[in-house]
Amino acid sequence: MSKNITLNIDKDLYQLLENRFKEDEQGLKKFIIEAIQNQLSNLPSESSPNKVDDLDSYLKKGSSGSRTYGVKGQGW
Repeated sequence: MSKNITLNIDKDLYQLLENRFKEDEQGLKKFIIEAIQNQLSNLPSESSPNKVDDLDSYLKKGSSGSRTYGVKGQGW
């Protein structure tokens, strides 16, 4: 299912797109979608677990009575 998005762009960018695509609305849509997909593919994946939480849980776990006193890297 497709959704509509309205973009406000500056005059110069509009002129560049208008000159390139003239009356080809489908070509313009395809170009914009591909540009967005390309930019999104360069972003880090959101599906990976939060690395800060993983690090925090690692640092907080530790066996009682060990020299780390429950926090790794804080021993004597």
